[in-house]
Amino acid sequence: MNISQSIHDILNRDEVVADLFYDIFLDRHAEVRRFFVGVDIRQQAVVLTMMLSIIEDFYRHSYPATARYLRLLGQRHKARGIPIELYPIFSQCLLETLKRFHGQKWNDQLNDEWQSGIDKASAVLLEGYQSDRANPSARSAGC
Repeated sequence: MNISQSIHDILNRDEVVADLFYDIFLDRHAEVRRFFVGVDIRQQAVVLTMMLSIIEDFYRHSYPATARYLRLLGQRHKARGIPIELYPIFSQCLLETLKRFHGQKWNDQLNDEWQSGIDKASAVLLEGYQSDRANPSARSAGC
């Protein structure tokens, strides 16, 4: 299995893989719960599932438009006060979630591809933290 087959399996299931992620992430790291106060976790799980599709696409293609979106997301995370130090914890929990989701289909290649994809997307997202632009949530609505 490779990352493209993985995202195909994720998007074709009624079960939302990100539900499992938030169970793991919020149970293991109570300190992050404050960032989810007032957030509809079911809706956030759908958003994260689509983010997995973006990560897979960016891993394979590195489109400039996707990089711009990731930077914008970084700006929004910064505006919400989400510390950069949480990204490795997030990445670790996300990789574990994917491993559990795929079960016996999980292999070293898939692990390496997802790790590379997550790292690549996170690096660009973190560029958004360096942006001097105004608060992005004040300029636009949406996800």
